[in-house]
Amino acid sequence: MIVAFFAHEATALWDVSYAVSARNVTPLEQHVHSFLELVPLMAILLVVSRHWQQFQALLGIGSEPASFELTAKTQPLPVAYIVTLFALILVFELLPYLEELWHGLRTRRRGFASASASGRTSP
Repeated sequence: MIVAFFAHEATALWDVSYAVSARNVTPLEQHVHSFLELVPLMAILLVVSRHWQQFQALLGIGSEPASFELTAKTQPLPVAYIVTLFALILVFELLPYLEELWHGLRTRRRGFASASASGRTSP
């Protein structure tokens, strides 16, 4: 999770750097981006607080060895909880990304169409 967090931060920095060079990025969009950067950090902090000894073991200062073993929960989550969670992920994560991709591809196609109609070539 920690490595993924730093990869996410690097990607977010690259994304915003590219966006501000290509278009106007509003303060609201920057604020939303900042909030979205904190979500993975909060997830890490929640896991670290729940498994403090294992976090210390990762740093080499714990009283137990680091364990990378995947273990099942003793009480599995209810099916309704899992279905609801995945439905919310679909609605609030996947669909907005697909919508953004669709708009970007449509805009790119329009740009290529207008460039070819005027006799210019696009990079």
